[in-house]
Amino acid sequence: MKIAVLGATGPTGLQFVLEALKNEHEIFALVRNPEGLSSVTNDKLKVKEVDILKEDDLVETFKNTDAVVSCLGCRPSFLGWSPITFYLDSIKPIVNAMRTANKKRLICMSAWGTVSTPEEPRIIKYFLRPIFLSSTLKSMSEMEDYLKESCSDIDYTVVRPPGLTNDPTSGKEIKAQEGQCIPDIVGRIPRRDVAKFMLECAISHDWNKKCVAIGLET
Repeated sequence: MKIAVLGATGPTGLQFVLEALKNEHEIFALVRNPEGLSSVTNDKLKVKEVDILKEDDLVETFKNTDAVVSCLGCRPSFLGWSPITFYLDSIKPIVNAMRTANKKRLICMSAWGTVSTPEEPRIIKYFLRPIFLSSTLKSMSEMEDYLKESCSDIDYTVVRPPGLTNDPTSGKEIKAQEGQCIPDIVGRIPRRDVAKFMLECAISHDWNKKCVAIGLET
C-alpha cells in the first residue's frame, strides 16, 4: 500500500512510518524538515519537503498514494492564553488536495476529550483541559466538526487516543469505540500502538466516517 504521511517527523508520526515500513508499505513522508527523518533508511521511504498548509505542495504526492495519514500536532497553549487554530488550518488544505488528487481515504489523529462529556476522566476535566489543553482540544474539535459537516466525500477516520507515551508497543489488544473516551480503561497508550491502529484503519477501511476513541485494557 502507498501511504502519504504528514507529521512524519513528530513522535507519533515517526512511529507510524516505522510501523508501516516494517509491514512493507511504501511511505511518502511530506515534511517541513527532511532532516527529521535522516535516521530512517529504507527503499520504501520517500521524503519530500513541503509547506503542509499549501494545497499545491501536497497534490502531486497524493495522486500516487492509496491513503493519507495525518499525525500533525502542535504545542499546547498554557492556560489557553494563546488561541490555537492549527488543526483546522491544516486539515483544510489536506482535504482540498485530496479532492484535487481524487483520493478519499484519510486517517487523522486528535485526542480523548475534544468535547467535554460526563464520562471523561477527572484528570482531563479538572486538570489537563483547564490548565494545558483547552485551546488544543478546541482546535481538534473544530477539525472534527469540519470533517463531519463539510467532508461527506472523504472517507475519514479520526483516531482519538488518550495520553501518549514513548514506551515500546504494549503487545495488548487495542480497544476502540465511537465517542470521546473509553471509560474504565488505561488513560495512557504508547505511540507505537496508536500507529498500529491507524495503519490498520488505513488498510481495512474500518471506522469509515467515524471518530473513534482507543485505549488499552488495564
